[in-house]
Amino acid sequence: MLSKCANPACLSRFHYLHEGRIFKIETRMVASDGTHSPSRRIEYFWLCARCVQSLAVVLENGVVITRPLHLQLAEGARQEDSEGKRHMA
Repeated sequence: MLSKCANPACLSRFHYLHEGRIFKIETRMVASDGTHSPSRRIEYFWLCARCVQSLAVVLENGVVITRPLHLQLAEGARQEDSEGKRHMA
């Protein structure tokens, strides 16, 4: 049951679907011996309208986390330098 924003630092409560965004995350069940079973579980997470502007809910290494939408540039790096490197790769 969704009750609050998935951002641990946010205290917003879930009331309406149009306020924010729902994320559907599919995970595999892990057995007690550490192996993955063929069964899958679907979980839903909600980010409020404010948090969804800068965060996304993702599955990373089997753990559901919130992650920034845009990586911050290293201190002193220019936007143009970053974009040029991306196009060359």
